[in-house]
Amino acid sequence: MDINQTSVRANRRGEKQLINKNVIMLILSLAVGAAGVYLAKDFIEKKVNYYKSQLEKTEEMVALVVPNRDIPQGAIVSVRDFSIREIPKKYAHAGAIGKLNFDGAIGQRVGFGVSKGRTLLWAHLEGGVIPTFSGGLEEGKRALAFTVDKINSISGFLQPKDNIDLLLEYNKQVIPVIQNLHVLATGARTRIDKTGRQSEDAFRTITVEVTPEIAEKITLAKSIGKLTALLRSPQDNKPISEQPMTVARLLNKPQPKARSRKKVVRKAKGIEYIIGGTGS
Repeated sequence: MDINQTSVRANRRGEKQLINKNVIMLILSLAVGAAGVYLAKDFIEKKVNYYKSQLEKTEEMVALVVPNRDIPQGAIVSVRDFSIREIPKKYAHAGAIGKLNFDGAIGQRVGFGVSKGRTLLWAHLEGGVIPTFSGGLEEGKRALAFTVDKINSISGFLQPKDNIDLLLEYNKQVIPVIQNLHVLATGARTRIDKTGRQSEDAFRTITVEVTPEIAEKITLAKSIGKLTALLRSPQDNKPISEQPMTVARLLNKPQPKARSRKKVVRKAKGIEYIIGGTGS
């Protein structure tokens, strides 16, 4: 074997070793790169989840209305064109339309175009202002506010859009006054005693939708006795008994019979006549 052949073989072995080293280095680089990408992704996801959890714990969120498409000027606000999105309360616009008052915006005309995903404001509507409370009343209806004891108003469970029955406690009787009243608003207030200090007891103010005649009945009932509110199921439209609850009914005693009045006939006084004359 001559020297040239030996040199060629040596060169080939060297090239193969070099190629093997390059392949190994490439594989190692890819492995290290993949591991780095995985670790970086895992680190970023953990950080995002951490900050997200901190945001959920510390930030008070508010549900606002946003369009799910571009809303042109002159369009009518409808449910199908809008969605609800929660954002931190501190970033919410003061005039933003929220989930709770969106009903007041439905049916109104948009005065300015609103881009998709942008918070819907009352200023975007042609009215330009938040609708008044009275604007939600039907024609011929009134809003009447009156107070009911906290315990009688089902503590904190009474909410707007509930229906209630009103009972009047008067002269040792409980009488159903009004049935199936629609509650518009409710709120608690603290009692103030004679010294001007706040007591631990509280009462609840209820605003209901009524006709003028029912408003008069409730006002009169409030002035002569104690009112109790009964929470009614939304599916229950059956009337309750209008018969008063008396002490006798409560104790299952027979009702006292009404005394029959005998007609007293007074004899008219007659005129006394003296018949005859003087004796002879």
